This record gives sequence, C-alpha cells and structure tokens, in this order.
Amino acid sequence: MKRVFGIDIRGFWPATALTVVGLIAMGAVAEAATLLYKTPAGRQTALLIAVMRSREILDNAGVRGYYERLTGKYGKMDQDYIYDRSFRIFRFQPNLTWEHDHITTNSFGLVGREISLRKPPNTRRLAIVGASLTAGQGVPYKQAYPALLEDRLNAEKPDGPDERFEVLNFSTISYTLPQIVDTAIEEVPRFDPDVYLLDLNELAISTEWSRHLVQLTQLGIDAKYDFLRDILHQAGVSRADSTDALYGKLAPYRIAMLRGLLRTLEANVASHHASLIVMLLTSVEAGDLSKRRMATIAEVIQELHVPVVDLMDSFDEILDRSQLAAYPGDVHFNHRGHTLLFENLYRKLQAQPDAWAAVVGHPASGASVTPHP
Repeated sequence: MKRVFGIDIRGFWPATALTVVGLIAMGAVAEAATLLYKTPAGRQTALLIAVMRSREILDNAGVRGYYERLTGKYGKMDQDYIYDRSFRIFRFQPNLTWEHDHITTNSFGLVGREISLRKPPNTRRLAIVGASLTAGQGVPYKQAYPALLEDRLNAEKPDGPDERFEVLNFSTISYTLPQIVDTAIEEVPRFDPDVYLLDLNELAISTEWSRHLVQLTQLGIDAKYDFLRDILHQAGVSRADSTDALYGKLAPYRIAMLRGLLRTLEANVASHHASLIVMLLTSVEAGDLSKRRMATIAEVIQELHVPVVDLMDSFDEILDRSQLAAYPGDVHFNHRGHTLLFENLYRKLQAQPDAWAAVVGHPASGASVTPHP
C-alpha cells in the first residue's frame, strides 16, 4: 500500500474525484433550480430544491428555543433592555447603540432618530408596531423599511409641499403579539399618531406565539387583558407547570389569542380617531413556508374592518433568498431585503384606496375609498 503523509493515495484520488463530481452536480442542481423557477411547470420543484439547500429553516425565529440560542450565542442582553414586572416584561433602553444588531434608539427608547413627543405642525405621523423584522435587526435603522417609507413620503409629498411625514418605529426585538399590541395601546397614543401600522408575521404568531404568556405565568405577572386572563384560566396553567407543559396547554388557544388582540387593537385605535393598517410580512426563508404558516390565520384576518396589506409576495421573484438575509442562515432582512419589502409596501399602499387614504389623510385623486371586506 502506497501512503503519502499517512494517506492511502490509492483511495484518496477516487474519493477526491467523487467529491469534485458531487460538488459539480450540486452546483448544476442549483443552476437548474434557478431556471426551473422561471417556468410555471417547474416552480414547485425549484422551491423544493431551495428548501432542501437552505439554512434559514434551521434558525427560524418562529421556532421554539430561537431566542434562548440567541442569548447563548451573544450573551445576556441586560445592557440592551430595561426589565421590570410590567406586562411587557422588557423594553429597549433609551439612547441605545446595539452594535451587533445595528439597533439605535432615541431618548424615548424608540428605534431611530430623535423625535419630539408633541407632533410638529403640518406633520402626519405614522406609528409602526412590531418585533425584530420591523425593528430592523441586522441593519442600520436608516436602511430599514420604516425609514425608507418616511423618506419616500417626504420626497413625493402626497399631502402637498408644506406637509411632511414622520414614521415612528415602536418595534422591539423578540416581542410577540401581546407585547406588540400592548405597546400600541399604552405607548403609541402619547405621540398622537394619525395612522397605526401593525407588523403581523409568522415570528410573532407561529410556534413562538405563546412565549410571552408562558413568561407571564412563570413570573406571576397579571395577564392584564380579560380575554388573556380567560385563556390562561381555560388552559389551566400554573407556575408549577414545566415550560413544555405550559406551551402544550396553551397551544389550542392561538387563534383565540390572535382574534382577541386584533379586536382590542382595532377598537383602541378607533377610540383615538386614528386609522389602523395591518401588514402581513414575510421573512427570509426558502420556498413558501412563511406563506403556509401565515395562511393558518386567514379566518381572523378576514374578520377585520381595516385595510390589510399583504406583503407575503415581496421576495417571490428570488429563488435563493439567502442573499437577502442580514446574516448567513438568518431570517431577518439585509438592506436589499428591506428595500424590496418597502417597494412592495409602497406600491400596494398606493394601489389600495382605503390604505392610501389612511396614510395621506384623504382619498387619492380620482379614487373612491371603500371599506375593506
């Protein structure tokens, strides 16, 4: 047996050849998938190949344990949040510069530049509430879609040359829907917004939807809202339950939670004489997995009497969506992803008379505003 540096070269070269052939084949499959994706008949096959090749599915923030892994990877985030025994449990520190995830907050703890509490004259304010996708995790705040929306509105001036827009970002990383809605109810009205935009995405309503209710139970914090108290009572949860038991007991109540929160928010926004727009956001994930998860809440969305802007198709033209990720294997957008999402949002806002009228404060020229079905 002939060996070089301890390697049997008679076995080495065949193995190397097989590896090279395998890599070439994998590259050919990837290229073929890209071509197939452009044809109606081959689209589903291409999507299947993309899912098999993707890494995002292994690190989806809507999967149990994601935020625990995040903490373990980057250490505790005490310096980034204020923790207390409030319903929301934590919120961003004011005047924060979180270098790893490019999060910058102002003196109010909101993502973005400094603002005034009182709305300036001749200004229309839009308040966006959400979690990590809308907070712009992974990109500087000026590159995230809320800032891009503000820039475009002020550049095009749909309310006239003397009017300006402010888009205030109330989103917080790792919030689930109860925390997002509570932010909209308790914090947003202080800033007198004209419009509320709710980021509704799978990270807040999929497998991880009950994480906040689990934490409230374990910490002995009141659920605050009667319908949430009822859910916890019906589920029979207890501080003595294990974490897995709590998730299991709460699992059947996802739709009830979602319906209660959206109805509560809709009524609260109306009581402040403001408009509510719901945005359905996709994440960076191969195939149509995000769409399938979001489809499970279709019945609740159809009950709303507010404009719903569906942005789940924002990345449909791109098969390899890993190029839109803030980090390799991540589900959050990079600058290009935020740009594509923003362009889709702006286009669809303009295309929906009720949504555009809510944004600019009056019906579009020549368009009639009709209630959302």
